[in-house]
Amino acid sequence: MLLGAMVVGGVVGFFWGEGAAVLQPVADLFLNLLYCCVVPLIFCSLTAAIAKMENLAKLRKILVTFLGGTIITGVISCLFMVVAALLFDPAKGAVLNMTEEVENMTSSMNFLGMFTVGDFPLLFSKSNLMALIVFTIIFAIAIILAGEKGKPVLHLMDCMTEVIVKLIGIVMKLAPLGLGCYFAILIGQYGQEVIGPLSRAIIIYCAVIVLYYVISQTVMAYIGAGPEGVRRWWKTAAAPTLTALGTCSSAATLPLNLIQAKELGIPSDIADVSIPLGANLHKDGACIIQILKISFLCSVFNINYATPKNILLSIVIAVVASVVMGGIPAGGYVAEIFIISAFGFPTVSIPIMVLIGTITDAPATVVNVTGDTGLAMIIARVVDGKDWMKRSDKTRKQAESGMKPVLTGAAGAE
Repeated sequence: MLLGAMVVGGVVGFFWGEGAAVLQPVADLFLNLLYCCVVPLIFCSLTAAIAKMENLAKLRKILVTFLGGTIITGVISCLFMVVAALLFDPAKGAVLNMTEEVENMTSSMNFLGMFTVGDFPLLFSKSNLMALIVFTIIFAIAIILAGEKGKPVLHLMDCMTEVIVKLIGIVMKLAPLGLGCYFAILIGQYGQEVIGPLSRAIIIYCAVIVLYYVISQTVMAYIGAGPEGVRRWWKTAAAPTLTALGTCSSAATLPLNLIQAKELGIPSDIADVSIPLGANLHKDGACIIQILKISFLCSVFNINYATPKNILLSIVIAVVASVVMGGIPAGGYVAEIFIISAFGFPTVSIPIMVLIGTITDAPATVVNVTGDTGLAMIIARVVDGKDWMKRSDKTRKQAESGMKPVLTGAAGAE
């Protein structure tokens, strides 16, 4: 149904053009309901997952593996676009108007501000998800330290998580209508831009992003759980993939990602920690966009991109900018500021970067989002051993049959 909605919406947007913007209220109805589920889902599920651990060494192992995986996959995604940019000049034949001035180019470089907010109610906003995650981790640790008195709170968080998952199931009934409208708006608004002077760059980008999506998700699932992991990942990937493609929002797709993680059998203590973090910090698709911007502008301004220094610098900027721009407050222009500062591009190049980022945002969000479950599968293997999926399936079957789960192997050792 989601795939059908995407096709119908795309066709409607193609013929209707910019007039499809009248569908925005219908699309926003679905997206706003989904956004309302994100904050309580993160707070309740992450609290329950960590508080159940009672083993902070395991939490540390999860976080270290997540950080290492985020950096490694970010660098690899950059290399995909670097190779394409060296083989095919993305700006070849492009004639651009570089006279447009930039107004109100403001952005926050307060990196520490991403971890906290100044007032408790501000935690419960989708604009401060990183601060919410930090607070929730500390809150869950406090529950562990409270011992017996903390267990009623843990039980409440566990029950609330189950209720919110059911709530998301109800909201997703509107997904075909909401996503269909979003696709109509996207195609109607940006269809002409894709066939303009940026067409070569967009075609190269789309080829790279699709190639990386298929290869990276398959490889991560295989590393995480072997052939069965690959089969199960692709079987459950449709809903988060199409939601990310339609909404261009990692936050909106986060509930679907957590549901996919449960279908994959990823242990909740791993999924509920790594996937919300991934929505903020794990941005392989954004890394690819930054490399495209840099290589495109280097060609426009006759700068030789194909030097080791420029290639290495672009990779560092892409990874750093992609990780922090989703986490810091008002971080919209962070990537552009980094790029201009490092390569000396004129300020008037910012509209071109913003346009490239806007057009390529939807497929980049798909890679950003879907990579979180793949990385979570790898973390599960590192933390719980290579047979984590079999043990998870066995535990689930025992729970369904009313038997008391028996933990064995690495999980039992924990």
